[in-house]
Amino acid sequence: MIKVIHVLSDMKIGGAGSWLLNLLGAIDKERFEIKVVLPEGSLLNDKLKNLGIDVISISGIKDKSYDPKAVRLLYYIFRAEKPDIVHTHASLSARIAAKRVESSIINTKHCIDGKVTGIRRFTGAYVNDRFSDKIIAVSEAVKRNLEENGVPDDKISVIYGGIKPLKILDDKEKNLVRQKWGITEEEIVVGIVARLTEVKGHKVFLDAAEIISRDNANVRFFIAGIGPKEVELRELIKQKGLTDKVVFTGFVDEIYEVFNIIDINVISSLSEALCLSLIEGMSVGKPSVATDTGGIPEVVKDGHNGFLVPVGDASKLADAILKLIHDPELRRTMGDKGREIMEKSFTADIMAEKIEELYESVIRKNRRE
Repeated sequence: MIKVIHVLSDMKIGGAGSWLLNLLGAIDKERFEIKVVLPEGSLLNDKLKNLGIDVISISGIKDKSYDPKAVRLLYYIFRAEKPDIVHTHASLSARIAAKRVESSIINTKHCIDGKVTGIRRFTGAYVNDRFSDKIIAVSEAVKRNLEENGVPDDKISVIYGGIKPLKILDDKEKNLVRQKWGITEEEIVVGIVARLTEVKGHKVFLDAAEIISRDNANVRFFIAGIGPKEVELRELIKQKGLTDKVVFTGFVDEIYEVFNIIDINVISSLSEALCLSLIEGMSVGKPSVATDTGGIPEVVKDGHNGFLVPVGDASKLADAILKLIHDPELRRTMGDKGREIMEKSFTADIMAEKIEELYESVIRKNRRE
């Protein structure tokens, strides 16, 4: 068996955590022995244990990429565990420690960085080259971003994030969920599932909701997720007079319920590497309206399985949503096409198979050397 240790520093379950859960739910555990190093108290801990994954909880890596003390602690863990591969998720501490014990190093890049120049570009490129055998980019947009910042093409492998398709509810089950949230049979549900942070563009979503609500009394807006902007967004909703139109779900463990009753799945992000919540909506046949940024155009094909709109343009976001509100057949056909795209390119099984191949190719190459 090939032994792999993942290192993730996130305390909450964001994009990287969801990516890891999807991967480890699908990876071949007869070929790969997997352990995960997490910061103490991470919300991922119990979910990984439910998948049968051994978790090593440590201090010193909480929400940070580099800490000299963490390097020493991780070095002792890797020396004892003897992993063939250390697979990191932004943790420079883990990559340095893995280099010292001569494990192969794979790093997944889950986000898009700003463009850097000069010494910062040189330093970043050097670190990525020195402390990674391979870098997984979760989209072509992420690969382009890495190349712009000095990472050589042959160091990068594009492997799309994938999901396990969500459970599809029948009409009776959907009606029960709608009743739970106070949604009537006539109402159209427009939803956004994303952490409540600035980069997700919830303010633009609410600006679009205000425009739509002027002439469409039968539309409700769902905001699913938690995050630091919740208080600010709730106050904005009051200011806009949308209190009766917007449902805040908070954290929802059974997120498939929300996606099943959403009629139109929206992402209004200012920047996005790929966006798993769009793919989750596609898995249950929902059309998408999303901003034309980062890796989103690799998921949403404008006019095919949804619409793309410019970043920050609430008017055009509202127009695209309204097209789908007023055309049930278009919602259905775009939703069906979205499900086809998801099944072809964005499943956890496809992702796991490609990462398994990458693990084996890196091990073969390093053994030859």
